[in-house]
Amino acid sequence: MKYFTISIFVASTLLLSSCSDECSSYSDFSCSEIQKATYNVYFYFPNQKEYYLGVANGLSQCGLMAHRYASSKNLSGNREWSYICCMKAKGSECYEKHR
Repeated sequence: MKYFTISIFVASTLLLSSCSDECSSYSDFSCSEIQKATYNVYFYFPNQKEYYLGVANGLSQCGLMAHRYASSKNLSGNREWSYICCMKAKGSECYEKHR
């Protein structure tokens, strides 16, 4: 009976760990929460000058805002620009950074 109990424990532990969200390995939030969060969007020019673009609702909107801004500045073909999506969470304006 002892081995049966241990086997059930091991099996349930493996099952639960296989169901975990892959984003939990680097974030306090699930992948779904990361996709739906509110973000402050920061654009970085090739010279690393930072420019605040505003607030985005969702990670995809954050990326879209940055790509549209790059296009408006004729930087679309330039791979030197970048952006950061700062998650607004837990009372912080930049709790986690995502792209």
